[in-house]
Amino acid sequence: MSQLAGGPLMVVGGRGPICVLIVDDDARVRSAMRTFLLAHQEFQVVGEAGCPASAVRIAEETAPSVAIVDVLMPAERDGLSLLKVLTERGIPVVAMSLNNACADNAIAAGACAFLAKDGCSELLVSALLAACRQDG
Repeated sequence: MSQLAGGPLMVVGGRGPICVLIVDDDARVRSAMRTFLLAHQEFQVVGEAGCPASAVRIAEETAPSVAIVDVLMPAERDGLSLLKVLTERGIPVVAMSLNNACADNAIAAGACAFLAKDGCSELLVSALLAACRQDG
């Protein structure tokens, strides 16, 4: 079982795995996130999308507990627009980017947290769990 702050991580509210949607235009990043999350029994990846349109469709089909969204996809504001759409639909979002300068915009758009892609590791687990607690 994963450890965080000296104690085991529990499934949020005892409701089963946390269903995660991963949205990033880079397939390698999506694959790495999926692999990372699969190593943590409290998470289940229910979908991956490389663009906002696919992300909205997958979110409608799978009703994820939380989404991880790259806020700087090919069209610079695509990720921020998607973030707003998902949060308006009640899906908490953890925003990520290689550019830390967009953190304030991501939080203003409704993200529960912002993580730098180059150093998220275990921070991702705690951010996803916190996002689900805020929503529930």
